[in-house]
Amino acid sequence: MNRSTPHHHPVWQSTQRRPAIPLHWRPWLCERGSLTQQLRLACQGEFEVELLKLYWDRPTRSEALRLGIPFRQRTLIREVHLCGYGEPWVFARSVIPAATLQGDDRRLLLLGNRSLGSLLFSDPSIRRGQIEVTRLTHQQQTCWARRSVFRLQEGPILVMETFLPSMASIAYPSLKDSHYA
Repeated sequence: MNRSTPHHHPVWQSTQRRPAIPLHWRPWLCERGSLTQQLRLACQGEFEVELLKLYWDRPTRSEALRLGIPFRQRTLIREVHLCGYGEPWVFARSVIPAATLQGDDRRLLLLGNRSLGSLLFSDPSIRRGQIEVTRLTHQQQTCWARRSVFRLQEGPILVMETFLPSMASIAYPSLKDSHYA
């Protein structure tokens, strides 16, 4: 969590407000397409998803507010590492309200070690909300993180991705083609 704020809660800012993001992190944090696809490119396909936890719990207050659900509502929480060359590069946390897990969206329960991005970006009906960024502490290290809400057929899902220090030297693969260069 960000130590400079009361109660150690991170302060999330919309990327539309142009927060001061270091040049290296800007394309990673502002990418609206599939982060999984960019990570695969960065490690020439030596990519894997490591499922850490899948459990039912209450969201944090900030997560509940962002999802527009009551704080006490139980949600399915999925935590994974996105790994390049066998090393964790990103810690991802997805918060899925129970109501979202209806109909076709029940497929979220069966992801296992598959990337959530493979599902989110293969369905053109899914819409991504604005991206918010912050700096926070993850395992006693300061990291950049981003989050956004995806609107699925049955409801929302909040995805937060924390870029671990192991990514500090990983170049954004599409930089030559991007508007961030």
